[in-house]
Amino acid sequence: MIPVLGAEAMRRADRAAIRAGVPSRELMENAAEALVGVLREGHPGWRRVVVVCGPGNNGGDGLAAARLLAGRGVAVRVFTLGEPESYRGDAAENATRASAVGLRLESLSVAETRAALPRSLAETDGVLDALFGTGLARPLRGLAARVVDALNRSGRPIVAADLPSGLSSDSGERIGPAVAASQTVAFGAPKVCHVAYPARASCGRVVVADIGIARGILARMGRRFFLTEAADVRGALPRRPADSHKGDFGRLAVIAGSRGKAGAAILAAHGALRAGAGLVTVFCPASLEAELVAAIPEAMTLGLPEADGALAASAWKDAARALRGFDAAIAGPGLSTTRGAVAFLEDLRRWSGPLVADADALNAFAGRPGALRARAPRVLTPHPGEAARLLGISTGAIQADRLGSARRLARRAGAVVVLKGAATLVAEPGGDVSVNPTGTPLLATAGSGDVLAGALGALLSGGVRPADAARAAAWLHGAAGELLATELGDAGLLAHEVADAIPRVRRRLAASGPPPA
Repeated sequence: MIPVLGAEAMRRADRAAIRAGVPSRELMENAAEALVGVLREGHPGWRRVVVVCGPGNNGGDGLAAARLLAGRGVAVRVFTLGEPESYRGDAAENATRASAVGLRLESLSVAETRAALPRSLAETDGVLDALFGTGLARPLRGLAARVVDALNRSGRPIVAADLPSGLSSDSGERIGPAVAASQTVAFGAPKVCHVAYPARASCGRVVVADIGIARGILARMGRRFFLTEAADVRGALPRRPADSHKGDFGRLAVIAGSRGKAGAAILAAHGALRAGAGLVTVFCPASLEAELVAAIPEAMTLGLPEADGALAASAWKDAARALRGFDAAIAGPGLSTTRGAVAFLEDLRRWSGPLVADADALNAFAGRPGALRARAPRVLTPHPGEAARLLGISTGAIQADRLGSARRLARRAGAVVVLKGAATLVAEPGGDVSVNPTGTPLLATAGSGDVLAGALGALLSGGVRPADAARAAAWLHGAAGELLATELGDAGLLAHEVADAIPRVRRRLAASGPPPA
């Protein structure tokens, strides 16, 4: 996992790298090389580029990148926010080097240059935004705000150096006018604005570039907040040797469904099977068995006593006996919160196996997350509304502080918490939180969360550690949505299609990494 850093932590990391023997000018040159590499790889057809540079080190990164682009035959026009003579340190050195290769640094403090900027933007293939980086803490005003507006109005694709100018690296909020980048090259580590909405929406596709700061240094500077990488997921997935059989990949119980909500049970089972569970059995009200068997014959069923269309309290006796043969369980999708179902869930707390508590298995414990504590591994998968009910606060309060809310719920419940939504968070009871980078608005559809619960249960039943299973399931689920978005756009998804795409995502993930050891 990659540490997610704020501005001060990134400054400390820079200083530590310099003390460790990496000169500051080398860090700037590495950042520029990364910018140029991403730009050339992602936009090989660009022949004309406008580079807009601010007054600090972010501007220095842009000046160095402009020189490198010019050296590769790109026609570069460089605009600086202030006078070129005002640069200091490494940025000043790069201003001199840019001028030495024939680049003219045009100051936007001059009226004639300001008038030329829109014309130049209209004629360019793309823009490199190097106005402001991690040092910005206040909203842009005056000339800087007008330049940002001109960049956004141009309609040209924008690659941002470290972060889109106008965002604060420490916040997921938009603090004022900001560049709407199509791509952002984050130097060394992702920042909070790269991973938290609404700021994340201004970043486009984020690429994290190694600029010479050791991973150990970055980890020491973090605040126990991480970005999940594809390699983390690849490493978490159980090996599947050639001589395997279904019993090797977990026996999963899906405790789900009630009258009118059989679909949730079906989707959870479907998600589990597509994510690799060896054997799946749906524990459900007896009257639903025929419907479930018809919809998903690959899963087995166990019909249990029911009352009012949902599980009866007396169902626990039969369920407890059957659960002895299972490696993990999911509880909650479509289960309802009738008196009998809640009594069943109260008894389920005694089960000693790994459990994913989703949907109504969370709603049944509104206001008392501590009741979900257990010696056995527990993973909670709330959406913001369910998290709000558990903590006894508003959904707005959850969304205003997703990171703090996820940590608080994980601590109080003594469980891994998957706080769903854009940029899903996985929080561990000890305080570590990781953010999931995959996903798309296409996943905002009924039943999507049931599929996620199923995928998570499949990994748990296969022996994956709870936090690793949560991160991997969230990543696979989001990546499946992204895969489908290339065909469907941003609406119209059916949740079972997410489950069906998971094997394709797993195949691509395996193909993109090193061969198994």
